[in-house]
This record gives sequence, C-alpha cells and structure tokens, in this order.
Amino acid sequence: MSQQPGNGRAVTRVEFALSDGSYPFVSVSAAESCSVILEKCLPQTDDTYAEFFSVEDTPPERLVERISDDTRGKARVLERTDDGGLVEITVQDNCPVVSLADAGAVPRTARSVDGQGTIVADVPRQTETASVIESFLTAHSEAELAAKKQHESIAPLFGFQNYASHTESLTDRQREALVTAHEAGYYSWPREATAADLASLLNISEPTLHKHLRAAEQKLVATMFACPHDDLAAEGDS
Repeated sequence: MSQQPGNGRAVTRVEFALSDGSYPFVSVSAAESCSVILEKCLPQTDDTYAEFFSVEDTPPERLVERISDDTRGKARVLERTDDGGLVEITVQDNCPVVSLADAGAVPRTARSVDGQGTIVADVPRQTETASVIESFLTAHSEAELAAKKQHESIAPLFGFQNYASHTESLTDRQREALVTAHEAGYYSWPREATAADLASLLNISEPTLHKHLRAAEQKLVATMFACPHDDLAAEGDS
C-alpha cells in the first residue's frame, strides 16, 4: 500500500539486529533453537517495567532459568502451552525496548528466532531519527541498524506512558488541558491540584475542563489498548 503524502501520520520505521548473548531472549532462542517474542511491555514504576514474552518450541522455564542467572531482572511462568508458554519478566535497566522508548521512539516488535534478535520501532515525525538511532546504539553497542524507511504509523504494541504518537489525535486544547493537569499534579495521589485549580490556570470553566480531559483520556486509552496485530495483518494483506 503506497504512503499518501500529507496525511500527517508518516513515521520512520527503524529495525535493529541483536545477536549478543547477553540478552536473555536472544540467548535462550539460540540455545534452545526456539522463538521468544515480546508480546507486551507495561510500566510498573518510573524505572520498572513488566515484559511479557511468549516462548515457542521450548518450555518457558528455560527463559526463567536464564533470567534467574541474570541479576538485572526477575521472571515467572504465567502460562504453559503444548509447545511453550508465557513468561513475565520485571526489568529495570539495560532493556533495549525501554531504551528506544526513552529515546522517543515507539517500539513495535521485539523477537528472537534461533539466536537472531530483531527490534522494530517507529520514530514519530516530531522526533529526530538520527538522534534515536545514535542514542540506542550508544546504549547497545552490540546492536546493528538493519533497516530504516518511511512508514505509515499504526497503534503501538507496548504500554509505555510517554509515546509522542499517542497524542497525535488530540486537539490543541485537549493536549493543553492534559499537560497542565499532569504538570500541576492533578493525576498524583493524593492530588496536588483540583479541577478548579486547573480551570483557573487555563481560564476556562470546570465543565469545559472536564470535557477536554475526558476526551483526551478516551483517545489515549483507545490508542493504548488498540490491537496492533490486526493492523500488522492488514498491512501484510495490502
């Protein structure tokens, strides 16, 4: 499917190759001749993420054992299937997917098959692609840039909180209300600002404030929980 100019959703898709055995999902797939695929990544705290890997063609305990030998994370088996299972891993640092998100990219896929790992991410148009690539390769010097091309953006796979692409559908007023609420501590617990405080800062009424916030939150939630596999399947059929 050709990219339509001027649609405002163009991104740069970058793909990195990982074959270094220091990454558990890569080393396990090499040792077991299997596939390890990152299905979801969700933030738990400011610096901790829960990653959910599906394992195919080997028992999921193999990945848990590899993580147990690595002091950078903890793992447990969530589900077992006839040919593999699902593993949850808690990570804090040195995670390539987190590094890409921190650099401003939107991770799309992360997988390793027979020891050959690949990570694909979209760089939003407002983010400098060269800066993302340099930042990632600085943090992960063993990685290699395998591909870079223009693409049409689609819903992100992972649940990071600060993706720039999440805000593309917001109006200027919705974005302003959301940013003001965040910076004022409206979403903190306990709250550091009330709706009245925000309305005063924005010089609007409280009902108008709530209208903007609800609309913005609804769009962000819809983007967060969109199913990317359907979009990718549609791409393959086009």
